[in-house]
Amino acid sequence: MISKVNRRRFLTTIGMGIVAMQFLLINVFAQPATPSSFSGGKPKFWIDNRFAGFKTPWRKVHLDFHNSHHQPKIGADFNAEKWGDQLVAGNVDGIVVFAKDMHGYFYYPSKFGPVHPGLSFDLLGQQVKACRERNIAVYAYYCAAWDDYLCKTRPEWRMKRRDGSDWNPQPGETPGWTALCLGNKDFVDLMANHIQEFVSEYRLDGAWLDMSEPIVPECYCKECISQIKAEGKDPFDKEVQRAHQNKNFLDFHRRMRELVHTTRPGCQIDFNDIGLSQVSERASLLDNIDIEALPTDPQWGYFFAPLQIRYQRNFGIPVYGMTGRFVSSWADFGGLKLPQQLDVELASLVANTARCDVGDQMPPNGVLDPAVYHVLGKSYGKIKRLTPWIDQAAPVTEAALMIPGTPMERVKDPYLFGLTKLLVESKRQFDVVEPGQEWERYNLVIIPDGLKPDAKTIDRLHKYIAAGGAVVVCHQGGLDAEKNESWLERYGLNYKGESAFKPAYFVTDDNFIQDMPGYAYALYNGASQWETSAPAKSLAQLGEPLFQRSAEHYTSHRQSPFDHITRYSALAISGKVGFIAFPLGESYNDTGYWIYREAFLKLINQVCPTRLVETNAPLNTEITVTYQAANKGIKRPERYMVHLVNWSSSRKTPVHPEVHEDPVPLANVKVKLNIPVSKVKVKTVVSGIDLKTKINGNGIEVCVPTVLIHEIVCFELY
Repeated sequence: MISKVNRRRFLTTIGMGIVAMQFLLINVFAQPATPSSFSGGKPKFWIDNRFAGFKTPWRKVHLDFHNSHHQPKIGADFNAEKWGDQLVAGNVDGIVVFAKDMHGYFYYPSKFGPVHPGLSFDLLGQQVKACRERNIAVYAYYCAAWDDYLCKTRPEWRMKRRDGSDWNPQPGETPGWTALCLGNKDFVDLMANHIQEFVSEYRLDGAWLDMSEPIVPECYCKECISQIKAEGKDPFDKEVQRAHQNKNFLDFHRRMRELVHTTRPGCQIDFNDIGLSQVSERASLLDNIDIEALPTDPQWGYFFAPLQIRYQRNFGIPVYGMTGRFVSSWADFGGLKLPQQLDVELASLVANTARCDVGDQMPPNGVLDPAVYHVLGKSYGKIKRLTPWIDQAAPVTEAALMIPGTPMERVKDPYLFGLTKLLVESKRQFDVVEPGQEWERYNLVIIPDGLKPDAKTIDRLHKYIAAGGAVVVCHQGGLDAEKNESWLERYGLNYKGESAFKPAYFVTDDNFIQDMPGYAYALYNGASQWETSAPAKSLAQLGEPLFQRSAEHYTSHRQSPFDHITRYSALAISGKVGFIAFPLGESYNDTGYWIYREAFLKLINQVCPTRLVETNAPLNTEITVTYQAANKGIKRPERYMVHLVNWSSSRKTPVHPEVHEDPVPLANVKVKLNIPVSKVKVKTVVSGIDLKTKINGNGIEVCVPTVLIHEIVCFELY
C-alpha cells in the first residue's frame, strides 16, 4: 500500500488521477514500429526500429593527446602491450587515438608532416596494432580547422573578421582555437591528402574529425569574398555569409566521407559537429554522431547531453554521449571522478539509448594511468553487464520538443535546457525535433519560448490540433515568425504585446495549487500580454507592479511588489491547446522556481492526460522507456525496459558543479507502464528481482524496492 503522503505525491505527479488512455492514432514516420503487443491499428507511441541495426561499440574512450613543441619527449615510456592491457582492464571496446592534434603535429611518420619533434617512433601504428590484437575498435583523430602549425605557416588560410583581422590568437594572448577557412581549396585539398594517408596506411575502424565547423558563421577572407561575389551576392550580408559557411561545412563533410569510404571500404567517418543544429541536412553524410558534453564543464552542464541525444538519435544513426573522467574539462590532468560519479552519467546515456564515450587525456610519456582505467573498469563493467538490455533498444516516446532548425547555430539555448529539465522531471517520454521533421507522430508537441513557427509549420499545427493532437505553446512560440502576430486566435488567444515589467507576476486563485492559497508569483524573466476569449479559459492572470524598478523609481531591495491584476492571462487552455504567457524554459533554466514547473504540469496534464509512465519517483529521478523486438536467435523475448536513474547529489558551493558521488537510495518506487498487454513478466535487471505485477486495462504496475544509481525494470511479453 502507498502511504497517504506518498499516495498524494503519486497522484500529483500523474495529474490527480488517471484518465483512460486515448492515444491519438496518427500517421507515423517512414519506419513505424509494429510490436506484437499492439492490438491492431497504428502505434499509440513512437518506436524507431532502425535502432535494431546499430552495431558499433558501447564502451569507447576518447583519448585526447594534444602536445605542443614545449613537450620535448613524446611516448618515452610507451609500451604497446601494457598500453593495450590497460584498455582491457578498463573494459574498453573502442578507442579514438591520434593521427594529428590541434598543434598540427602528426603521431605517425607522415610524408606531409610535421611529425611531433619529440616523437621517434610510429605511435599511431603501435596503438592500432595493440587494439587489433585485443579486438578493440580503433579510430584515428584528426584536428581539421584548428591547426597551430598551418595557422603560422599558411596565414592566407585564416578566417577573417569583417574588419580584415583574423580570429586567431594575437601575440601574447593565451593559445586558443586557430580558425582556418574551409573555403580555401588548397587547405581542404591538403586535409584530404592527410586523411587519405593515414586511412590507407592503418587498419582503422574510422576516422574521427574534430573542429571541422567554422568558428563563426561568417568569414571575410579573400577566397570567401570572391566566391560569394561570383554568385552575385553581397559578402557583407550576414545571412549570405551564414549560407556560404554552411555550404563549405557540408561540402567538407561530403568530400571527406566519400574519401574515407573509397580509401578503406567499411571504414566509417565521424565528425565532431559540437551540437550544431539542422542535423537533417547532413544526416546522410554521417556514419555516427558524437555528442561532446562533459557535464561538469559549465559550457555543457547536465542537461546538454539529454537535449542533444533526444534530438540527434532521430536520424537513424548511432549516437554517442561523450562525458569525461575529468573533474572539470579537457586536459584536466590530475582530475579523476569516482566510479559512482561516472556510473550515474553513463546510466543516463544508455537510458537515453546513447552509447558511452569517456574522455581521457594520455600524458606525453604515453602511459595510461592505472587509476583512470581502474575507475573506467568499474563503471564500464556495469555497462558491459547491461549490454543484453541496451543493445538494439529503441526509445519509446510520446511527446516532442520542437527546436529551431537554423544552420550553423548550436542547440544550447537556455530555454531549451529549461524545457528539457521540465520534461525530464515530468517523466514524459520525449524526443527533440526540428520543425520539418515528422512530429505529428507524437501525442504532445511543445513549442518553446524562442521559436516563432513559420507559415508551413503553423498550417501543420492547426491540422495536428484538429486531428486531436495536444500542443503546449510558450511565450513567443505563439507568434507567427513572418507577421509577429498570434497564430492562436482561432483558439481564443490574442497577442497584445510584451509586458513592460520585469518581473511581472503570475497570479493564482486558491484552487490553482492544492492546499495553497492564491499568490502573486514573480515572473523574473518578464512576460507577454495575451487576452483570452471563448473557447479559451484563463487558469492564472498576469499581474503587474505599480512601477518598473529603476534609478528614478524604486523601493526596498529588489523588484517592485505586486500591485494589481491585469486583463491578460498568464496561463490558459483551449481544448487541446495550452498556453504559457511567459518565457517558461528560460525562466526555469535560470531559477528552477517550482511554480513554473507546476504551471507546466497543470497544462500538459490537462491537454494530454494520457501518458506512458506513471510513478511516485522524486524529481531527481530520470525515467526513460526503451523497447527491444523479439529475437529468436538469441532467445530474447519482446520487451519494454523502464530505466530509473537516481541523480542524487551533494550540496555545492556557488562555484563547483554538482557532484553525484554519494547516492541516497530510492525506496519503493511505483512504476506503471501504460502498454496494452495481458501477459507479462517483470523483473529488475541490476538487482535481479522478480516483481509482482498489477495489471488493469491501461497497463502494468510494479513496485521497485530499491534503486541505488541505476535500475532497469524489464517488462517481458509472452
